[in-house]
Amino acid sequence: MLDFEKMANGGLARIKPYQAGKPIEEVKRELGLDDVIKLASNENPFGMSKKAVEAAKKAIDEGNFYPDSNGFYLKHALHVKFGYDMKRITLGAGSNELINLLFEAFVNKDVNVVLPDYSFCVYGMEATINGAQVKSVPLNDWKVDLNKVLAAIDSDTRIVAFANPSNPIGTAIPSADMKSFLKKVPENTLVVIDEAYNEFNSGDATYEDSARWLNSYPNLVISRTFSKAYGLAGLRIGYMLSDPGIVSVLDRLRAPFNVNAVAQAAAIAALDDDEFIKKTVDNNTKERARYMEFFKAQGVKAIDSKANFVAADFAPHDAQKLAAELLKRGVIVRPLLGYKLRDILRISIGTPEQNDRFFKETAELLKTL
Repeated sequence: MLDFEKMANGGLARIKPYQAGKPIEEVKRELGLDDVIKLASNENPFGMSKKAVEAAKKAIDEGNFYPDSNGFYLKHALHVKFGYDMKRITLGAGSNELINLLFEAFVNKDVNVVLPDYSFCVYGMEATINGAQVKSVPLNDWKVDLNKVLAAIDSDTRIVAFANPSNPIGTAIPSADMKSFLKKVPENTLVVIDEAYNEFNSGDATYEDSARWLNSYPNLVISRTFSKAYGLAGLRIGYMLSDPGIVSVLDRLRAPFNVNAVAQAAAIAALDDDEFIKKTVDNNTKERARYMEFFKAQGVKAIDSKANFVAADFAPHDAQKLAAELLKRGVIVRPLLGYKLRDILRISIGTPEQNDRFFKETAELLKTL
């Protein structure tokens, strides 16, 4: 019998496949439920902008044509909206694909990658697949300790990666601290700031648009997505901002037509719907505060979040049993067992009605656990 594990390249044998949250329809089918809410994958509870939906429908009518492989109109829309240099933009099927490409292009067995503990799992997976050593840095009260990260960097460190705000924890590094850190990082070490949750932190007074730092730091790479605040998770589209030299390298590696035409059209329209983004962010800010109040009232320690989810430590309650019981009641949340955080659940922030349901069901269950 063939041993495909041994035949696989690099560190694939040491990787466990990514475990996505269960879809609503699967939970309904398995448990025989009619009414299920999903608070597990940090999706936009309001769906897609109507402008994006209409643009996507129109683009489907021309689905027989290949998409624009260079994504000119979307890059131009990003330039018009935010002032970003089009020569610095790489488009991908979600920011996840772009992170994969970056690691594939620059990471190998002769280098190491420095990651804060409990980083988004894809960073460690990609480093391992490409043969690099992963150097983990402990958090300090669930926050990244940049001094410890600097101490872990050596002459062989090719990438330091952060999600900011972080996933799955939710904390964020203030801009002043990040800029100070960038000044001290060796120029041959790429600093990757994954800003999938960027829009939800934009109201913070300590936040700046990190894209403004690109001219000063050629080793800075920033990834963004349309999956979260813009609600296009199912269409898979994101972008990366970097030095044009990095763009050139990634363009040689990425597949032709890697971003489909429907996603490009929807993203352009989504950028033009400020009202939808404001509604999404305002709801998140208000409801996130309600989550913190709820957990405090229940005696549950919630981690301060700048994203569209809250991670909460339910000890001494059995968090895994709580998640299982919530599932039976039609509420899907995300246990963090894959991160070896047995007592912590990550709950995506939904509409007020969805959150009310989570509060009610959780309060009842905590009395019995």
